[in-house]
Amino acid sequence: MPLVDTAHHAFHVSIQQLGPKIWNPVDHINVWNYAAEWHDDMEQQPDDYFRKNFPYVRYIQLMTAAGGSVERDLFKDPHDRSVTDDYDFSPLIRACRNIVRQELTPHLKLGNVPLKYAANPEVSKDFGVNVCPPYDYNLWHAYIKAMMYALVGEFGRKNVQAWRFGVVTEYENKSWFSVADDPEKTRDAYFKLYDYTVDAIEQVLGKNSCVGAHSMTVSEGLWDERQLIAHCARGKNYCTGKTGTRLNFLAASYYDERPGKRVAGNVSFVETIDLLRKAAIKEGFDKLFYGVDEGRILSGMDGKPLFPRAVGQTWQAAYDARLYRILMDTDVDYFSHWAYTTHGISSGIPSVSAQTSALFYKMEGSIRLPLEHHAGKSVPGEDIGAIAAWDKQRKKLYLLFYAYSDSLHHAAIREISCTIRGIDSKSQKLVATRSLVSDDSNFFDEWLADRERMGITADDFGWSSDSFVIQPPTLKDAKHVTFFKSREPFYRSCAEIHPVAEQFNLENGMLHIRTDIPLHGVMLYEIAIN
Repeated sequence: MPLVDTAHHAFHVSIQQLGPKIWNPVDHINVWNYAAEWHDDMEQQPDDYFRKNFPYVRYIQLMTAAGGSVERDLFKDPHDRSVTDDYDFSPLIRACRNIVRQELTPHLKLGNVPLKYAANPEVSKDFGVNVCPPYDYNLWHAYIKAMMYALVGEFGRKNVQAWRFGVVTEYENKSWFSVADDPEKTRDAYFKLYDYTVDAIEQVLGKNSCVGAHSMTVSEGLWDERQLIAHCARGKNYCTGKTGTRLNFLAASYYDERPGKRVAGNVSFVETIDLLRKAAIKEGFDKLFYGVDEGRILSGMDGKPLFPRAVGQTWQAAYDARLYRILMDTDVDYFSHWAYTTHGISSGIPSVSAQTSALFYKMEGSIRLPLEHHAGKSVPGEDIGAIAAWDKQRKKLYLLFYAYSDSLHHAAIREISCTIRGIDSKSQKLVATRSLVSDDSNFFDEWLADRERMGITADDFGWSSDSFVIQPPTLKDAKHVTFFKSREPFYRSCAEIHPVAEQFNLENGMLHIRTDIPLHGVMLYEIAIN
């Protein structure tokens, strides 16, 4: 263990100064292939699988839920262009049935048009779905309307009204939706698609439906995403002929290029969301909620794409905690994840991302307390931060600390002190539980050591060797997958957080905590106030 660094961070908080309520920012998971993940695989899981393993997840986003390829198009015969209403919504219903069985809520990404509804379908090289609009928007309208009726028939109108619906993933990304890569033609075609989709939903579910749109925003698109907001506010509705279209939420993508480096253009998370929010408020949309429908980190340090857009190193814990604190600071509702275990979302070894989400989830519903932060020696690229919260009902004080660094491999210890004032307690001795996400609760450092011992190199990975999902196509050689599986019981034991009980003395309503946190670590104190 490296020596304690001289950088010291002091935090001050008063339990009497209450802020906003803390929400759960990690309640979404986005799904690329719902047939693969939410049919057979999820049907093998018990009804309480998510409640026991990922209690913080509430919404499941099914990307390209309406089609766009032979495998995804919801027809009896996707190839037969002479028949346009041979609907078969059973694959989507099956996935939604498993989502609902887990007591979760579907968030359906509609918009990519079935192949036989496009005059000359063009399949994206990046995402494998048709990017072209329908040749007849009335056919598309009837398709979405029939889909809504099928969902209502299976789950009930009141239940489906509580679901969320989006129209295309990254709508200004030409690899998702495009008319000959022409900005104006693509924009107008998307406006039309959005209007017809929303109207079809509303005709079945009514005006209480929840619909919105997901843009890239962190990167430059084919056309300005803010034009959709203006269209929804004051543009002529292509479907109804009236002014405006329903808009309940706006989502963006947010990716960093690799650990410690932003995407080209150096756009921050705050700038990404602010661009959408300012445009929405300007157009009179002051009650929208905001989220990130996909994101985190594109590539590992080896330059290969990360699966699932997050590294397995403990560094990811502090990255996530810092990101969630920013979400709280900027009033962003959620940040959707791709996966949480070595098997995605199936039973596997939990990642430090799962552990960090679980710690944040504990604070849901409590009241945030304003913090003063006084730093000692400043270290470039580091952010030592905290969130304090008070749960009056459970009589519990929460203090969450994280130690972020731009450097994936830099190891150090940071000193933290925290003074809490205004505590009204009958007891002068307070009992606390301290939970720490660190290398000691992460399997990945042991996996790295095993890889070196076995001679497994970055060349043996189809995706980045920094990925925490360990299965084909991440590992290319079946014998390496077999080796990993043989070590899973050991890795599982390495991925356990061991909470520590502590006791503090209360002096004149004041509590002093002094502790150390390893760089990249996340620490949560739960302190009972009697």
